Amino acid sequence: MTKTIKAKKTPLKKFSVVELFCGCGGFSHGFHRTQKFDIICGVDVKKQALETFRKNHLDGAGTPPSIIEGDIREIEISDIQNILKKRGIEPDGLDCLIGGPPCQGFSQLRRSNERKQNKIVRFRGYDRLDQDPRNDLVLRFLEIAATLLPKIIIIENVPQMMRHVHDGVDGGLPILIKSLLEELEYEVEDDILNAADFGVPQIRQRALIIASRVGKLKFPKPTHAEIISGATKDKSPWVTVSEALSDLPSPPIGTIDTLGNGPLTLYKNSGSKYSKKIKSSKNFPYNHIARTYNERVIAISRNMRAGETWDEASERMRIQFEKKLLAEKTDKETTEQCRKRLIDSGDICEAFYKKYYWSAYTRLNPAQPALTITANANFLGSGRFTHPYEDRGITMREAARLQSFHDDFTLITSIDGRDLTTNPGIGLDMIGEAVPPLLSEAIANEALKLLNK
Repeated sequence: MTKTIKAKKTPLKKFSVVELFCGCGGFSHGFHRTQKFDIICGVDVKKQALETFRKNHLDGAGTPPSIIEGDIREIEISDIQNILKKRGIEPDGLDCLIGGPPCQGFSQLRRSNERKQNKIVRFRGYDRLDQDPRNDLVLRFLEIAATLLPKIIIIENVPQMMRHVHDGVDGGLPILIKSLLEELEYEVEDDILNAADFGVPQIRQRALIIASRVGKLKFPKPTHAEIISGATKDKSPWVTVSEALSDLPSPPIGTIDTLGNGPLTLYKNSGSKYSKKIKSSKNFPYNHIARTYNERVIAISRNMRAGETWDEASERMRIQFEKKLLAEKTDKETTEQCRKRLIDSGDICEAFYKKYYWSAYTRLNPAQPALTITANANFLGSGRFTHPYEDRGITMREAARLQSFHDDFTLITSIDGRDLTTNPGIGLDMIGEAVPPLLSEAIANEALKLLNK
């Protein structure tokens, strides 16, 4: 009788990723979630963000990525090359180089002799980009790309980048970036994608330049759409704030993360299709803690309705206040004296007589995706960051949900051994600067199709 010997399955190759300007690693995390990429290295200037990046991107063997802390204009490209070599990646063998280099107004470091020691690669067009010091960071990204020559390069930024004026040309910066990449023999495409179209519960548009030297890299096709009436056959409706947050309990207020690592029974309910995909399967997540706000901010929030603009809310509240003035004014006082008395007693909130940015202090609309979550989400006057039902700002965990981070993704907001997960200023800054992982995952899957060939 012949014995059948089953052939051993050869593990599928995992592809390599290096992220520049990585922050906490939202861009990398989308690649990581496919389970087909190893995150090799991240470069940034922020300690807490780098520690968060390192903690949340272990490879299959439990090895964390290497991190390089420092101004990218000062680090040696050879440091990245040495990291790749230690991981068995040959020269020109890196699969993906990704990142979002700020493109204007960030340069405070003049070129120096030390900078020239970094063996900058010069290529045609370099001097044209070099002439504007505001482009220092995007220039450095391209220098590193020209040295490493990865198979795929993905540059992400705000949509305004596509209109950035360079050398007197509107949109000149992206044109020059694309021409430099083409000179390096990459096929280049650019587009502006809305994260909501890829299942992220947030209206967030991002400019992307994708480049490949191993074939044409395509942009992912949207999976979701704003469905106002009727239905579409091939797309799901945008994911709403309610779908993202409804299973999370009211958070503790203060500086102690009492819910983190607690039992799964802390979730309020089974949640939506979206939250089931996002929620932890082990323990309740960290970072669900609310900061304290002064009474003035709470008084404003208390009077806001979900989805209202500041102009709509202030007009509504002023009408109420004028009615109260008529009812409360005595014969012994003027209208202004009565108004001051009611302001002092808290019956009138003076802020509603002021002019603010249209989304200042406004509440998230539970029936729609969030507006863009920014690094200023810790400050309610900076945008629509007020909880849809409760009189408080959103927590780091709620912001992470709106950015499509899994609950298992823990934000490290301190590295001194104290309050590791409780500083909302640090955590919300990380989240607001991140690429939504679900959007990144859609891009990563397109890169996979090409790399697998």
